[in-house]
Amino acid sequence: MAEQRQMMGYESGLAKLRTLAFNVVRSDTNKGWTRNLSCFVDRGNEKPAVSDYKWADFNRWLRKRFKYSPETHRVISVQDGMTTSYEVDEAAFYKILEGVARGTLSIHEYSDLYFYLDIRNTDPLTFPDLDKLPGIEWLHDESGLDSEQSDEGDDAPPGPSRAAPTPPPGPADVGGAADAADPGPSASGAATPQPEPFDPNDTSGGAIPEINVENLTLADDAADDYRIKEAQDDDFGAIDDSYVDTYVGNFNASDNKDKWDECTEFFRLPNAVHPRATGGRAAKRVPLAKLPGMTVGLFDYQFIAVLKLLRLSLDGVHGGLLADEQGLGKTQEMFGLIALANNLRRCKNEVLSERRAKKPTKHAKEGATAKTCFADRKYGFKCYCYHKPTQQLADKLPEGPSVILAPARSCAQVLAEAKAKLDTSALKLRLMHDTAHKDDKLTKAEVKTLTAAVTATKGADGSIRYNYKVNPGLSDYVIITSPDLIERITGKMFGVEVKVGDETKIVSGLLPGMVLMDEFHEYALAADSPVITWLEHLKASSRGKHPLMYFVSGTPFGDSPADIRSAVSLLGKPEWATDPNHAMANVTVAALNKLTATFENLTRLQSEGVVLEPSEIAEYRIPLYQILKKIMVRRLGVDKFRDRPLTDIGSLSVKIADHPVPTQYIDALKTLTDEASARAAEAARNVSPTGEPWAVGRFLRSDHSQDVLLKLRLATTFPGIAPDAAKGTLKFEFTTSEVIAELEKADRDVKKTAYFPRIPEWAAHSPKLATMDATIATMLADKKRIEGEASHAKKLVIFCPLEAEALLVCGYLLLRIATQKKKNKKPVKDEVTMKPVWLHSALSETERHGVIRKFLEPGNAPPNILVAPLALAGTGLNLQRANYSIVTGPAWTKRETQQAYYRIHRVGQKQQTKLQLLTAKWNPADRVILAKYEGKEVSFEDQIWEISNEFGGDSSALVERHQQARE
Repeated sequence: MAEQRQMMGYESGLAKLRTLAFNVVRSDTNKGWTRNLSCFVDRGNEKPAVSDYKWADFNRWLRKRFKYSPETHRVISVQDGMTTSYEVDEAAFYKILEGVARGTLSIHEYSDLYFYLDIRNTDPLTFPDLDKLPGIEWLHDESGLDSEQSDEGDDAPPGPSRAAPTPPPGPADVGGAADAADPGPSASGAATPQPEPFDPNDTSGGAIPEINVENLTLADDAADDYRIKEAQDDDFGAIDDSYVDTYVGNFNASDNKDKWDECTEFFRLPNAVHPRATGGRAAKRVPLAKLPGMTVGLFDYQFIAVLKLLRLSLDGVHGGLLADEQGLGKTQEMFGLIALANNLRRCKNEVLSERRAKKPTKHAKEGATAKTCFADRKYGFKCYCYHKPTQQLADKLPEGPSVILAPARSCAQVLAEAKAKLDTSALKLRLMHDTAHKDDKLTKAEVKTLTAAVTATKGADGSIRYNYKVNPGLSDYVIITSPDLIERITGKMFGVEVKVGDETKIVSGLLPGMVLMDEFHEYALAADSPVITWLEHLKASSRGKHPLMYFVSGTPFGDSPADIRSAVSLLGKPEWATDPNHAMANVTVAALNKLTATFENLTRLQSEGVVLEPSEIAEYRIPLYQILKKIMVRRLGVDKFRDRPLTDIGSLSVKIADHPVPTQYIDALKTLTDEASARAAEAARNVSPTGEPWAVGRFLRSDHSQDVLLKLRLATTFPGIAPDAAKGTLKFEFTTSEVIAELEKADRDVKKTAYFPRIPEWAAHSPKLATMDATIATMLADKKRIEGEASHAKKLVIFCPLEAEALLVCGYLLLRIATQKKKNKKPVKDEVTMKPVWLHSALSETERHGVIRKFLEPGNAPPNILVAPLALAGTGLNLQRANYSIVTGPAWTKRETQQAYYRIHRVGQKQQTKLQLLTAKWNPADRVILAKYEGKEVSFEDQIWEISNEFGGDSSALVERHQQARE
């Protein structure tokens, strides 16, 4: 009877565990991921069957029903509010079951997916003291029980066997590599052979070991179980005034009533009000009117930009910078400038020609007062004959053709757009490029007509001055070409022989009235570039009537303010530099050079971890503002004009999710942190070029600390690297150079890299990956219609601050796909599945463009997830075909993080964007970076090296961190 009670107790313990497991299954059948003993979850509702209650058979049931790997068993104990994770062996498992049956251990549900075993009904007892639990002696009793003494009904295993439990089997019986149908040890008693551990440093060329995806321990799908703190930052794109970088806000947006009234008066706009709102929603912004010479209308903000850019000439600025963000229509504004300038010249010439002829005319006589003219509608503005602002503007315009310079790759596209948007009956469009069609090229006669007569005079100091005499009536020509052809065009096609003393020189005979440099940041930065050399020659030769020069780019600064030095030089005048009281005295090359020196000094200090004072930042921002407000028009996609957003995309709204530390890794992470702390202290003593040691806090803020913090940053997403690092068995440094070398050895196949077999272990228990999984599931289930498309397939971009992280995330997704295929043998019709692609540094530029092009294809078949390191995809790409985006951790600067989101949150986006930033403030690396975002010192009073969830704080602090500049 004692044995029967003991056996019934064992069965009762099993039954309680199974009952709890199936309660969990019924509450959430779609989760489907299990984690050791602490997480029993099945995708189906079948009841388990334990054949004879032997440990090996129970393990097989766990593997089959719950994809459970029994290599490591953990039990979570909660006592006095403290959570402890214990690793248990087979014998301890039997003791736990007996304790459950006898009531000395009680089971408590924990959230939706876990349970823990809580010691509450015993004296002070810890798991290492399990041998003290009563009623354990039966474990070693091999006597059998009568088969009729117990019945579990529906939960009973098939077959007649009711043998008493046998002693715990050897390791061969519990090997996690066994398949669910593994029969266990062979009849001869030989253990099933186990694969040898994989050596990542083995370069013998052996086959990469196969991963049994059925037994993978990957991240949970249920992000809520990690108690993630979330907050929505509705203006993550706010300018951060506590940091100095190349970011440029808006300038001369002219969003005020007086400026708009001036604009509508000049253009006599017939529809100067917004369309009315209908159905409680604001009406879509529509073009207000067409400029004569254009076949498409301009938006209100484009009208005012075109007028502002031309009016800069009234202040002596022969041109300007057009720097609207991508998607606001810079190309259309360029065409507007061409059409308006051509109309102004024509209107002026018509009025003056008729006045000189002294014949009857419908135009107002010189000096006469008039309020309107028949030509107002003809030219699209108040006529030159009576309107003084028109006269002032037209008198500043030089005669000559308009020249558009564009990168060679886009010349044909610019021509196509010009043909579609400019009136070809009023303007002559020509393409000077090797790919130009015969009908689009300049004829020999046209070249001859466009070539000016050039003479030269030599000064007493030996300088040469060229004098141009251009043919009239050529302003209706629009010539499109690329910068790389400038020398050939100016020297060969339009070359003119000019005699200078006893010498004969070849100079360009092409004198444009306007030059527009599209994407100038690609070719017009260096003072010795062919484009700048040509423009400097024209400026020096044309006696104040040199071409209007417009520098067009949504990225005015690439590396520093020095990127616009050539533009400032060409737009400026000598008297600005010699007269300190001149209104344009601040817009000189000397002022820009001083500003650039300040910028370089401040960014150097920031890179060295110095926290800048507001007064120091003002030394950079105020002179920058003084220069750009005089020469630049720039609007941002999130700006408003006339009380309405310029676009429908709205402000940059980001959900910030802070994740806790997985408790089982705390000790290992502390060891990893200690290593980083020691390295930081050593580096801080030696990093200074002056030899004077830095404070560790300053070092951590500096760019030099990125290598020191690399593994800690990686551990926020892949915490499983910590145990190996703590034991000194981690064979990887995860640097970009190492990643590239590993990819080259693996033929650039992530599945063949030495990292890949370790990903399941490194990914286990990752809260960030759980959040990522949940977002992917949401994206795949999103069936909302996409405007203008038949498919509803959505796309996601995952940006990773680290190259190694991008590789591991890609590998993780591939393993998830393999796991899913194992579980679902038969494909489901019309099922939307993960189809990831990946950018990495081992790809050539052409290959990267191929990956992007493939990802951007619409429909269900193309890839729907792009994984990319920020260094390769964080700037310069248009990815608005996707509307989901995750940045897996804070980038080194906030601006880098913002730029990543702007790849999809930009003009042209047809869907609502869903943006996430994943943080882990338990990690010192994240706290260092987020402190940089605020412009704060890294303080050791804040226990910077501590691993703790206490730093998660109130969720509102997550938003406050990113809204510092707005308060």
